[in-house]
Amino acid sequence: MEKELYKKLMVETSKEIGGIILSYLEPIEKENKELYKICSELPKKKIGTFESRAYFLRFSFEACSGRKWTEAIKRACAAIELELASMYFTNRIFDDKGGKEILGKPNNQFIAAMITRDLASQALTKACSKVDYKTFVKIKDIFDEINKIFYIGQFLEIGVNLYNPKNELNWDVSTDLYYRRNYAVNNSFFEKLGIIGATLGKGTEKEIEALAGFGKNYGMALQMINDIGDFVPPELNSGTEEKLSEDAYSDIKHKKLTLPIIYTLIKGTNVDRNLVIKSLNGEYDKDILIEITKILVNNGSIDYTKEKVSEFIRKAKIYLKIFSGKKRDILEQMCFISYSNRYYKALNEFKNK
Repeated sequence: MEKELYKKLMVETSKEIGGIILSYLEPIEKENKELYKICSELPKKKIGTFESRAYFLRFSFEACSGRKWTEAIKRACAAIELELASMYFTNRIFDDKGGKEILGKPNNQFIAAMITRDLASQALTKACSKVDYKTFVKIKDIFDEINKIFYIGQFLEIGVNLYNPKNELNWDVSTDLYYRRNYAVNNSFFEKLGIIGATLGKGTEKEIEALAGFGKNYGMALQMINDIGDFVPPELNSGTEEKLSEDAYSDIKHKKLTLPIIYTLIKGTNVDRNLVIKSLNGEYDKDILIEITKILVNNGSIDYTKEKVSEFIRKAKIYLKIFSGKKRDILEQMCFISYSNRYYKALNEFKNK
């Protein structure tokens, strides 16, 4: 399937569920227009754009059921995107993202997170109104597990997986923690979306296992790409609906040990390592941060991370072999981001500089 068709289906999915998402937010507008503005800000921005989680849920269902997605599945997709909005609202608080205007009132982000989480639960319940009780409980438990594991990941991210000058870094220990953090904040979400979509599509055990395995590995690759993107300078980074260009270098500023940083601290030269450590200790300015980008691009750390991304994408694709033809193609096209994305293109400008 051509990449353009994939993009078309991605946007189509987003537009189809946009009205459903707004229908759950509209009662808040009647209650308080300012509160509605706060809660609808992120969901509104995403309508008509790329929503990979909704796309994956939709086509997991279609791959297993052999049918076009139904109104119930559209509501399930809306639930997933409302859940994602809830996560992004809280992540803004944890990572100081979103700009001064938004972060000037962090309590509003917390309130929006709680409200959108409840709306997500309502949408999921409605989506499952015609399934048997046992299946509903299974899906609801998996949905709740997404939320729980995400916050375990947030705990690891903001309180454990951090640079500490008192601790000597060990490659195996550090990378294991990094991968556990990734699983919790992102991989688990995709893994469980595969299970939910396949379950709603009445998939076989092998199909459910395959879609869960694809989602888990795809989610890891996606998170690693996001970590690479953190080193794209603001002027070369247009940002996303959730992450502004000014949020560049957020991981450095918060002392997070992502794979490019771990690689440099353990395998880099003393000069490279010392500059990165200086920045992790809070001693940086714009020029130093750009210099770090140059170091990571040219010392092998970004290339190593990209290789790992490709490795997880290869693993993800293997799981799709049980599907044939268009079913497999539609899901496999999600992987194009592993070799063609704006982060990679922007960082190529720093090669050999």
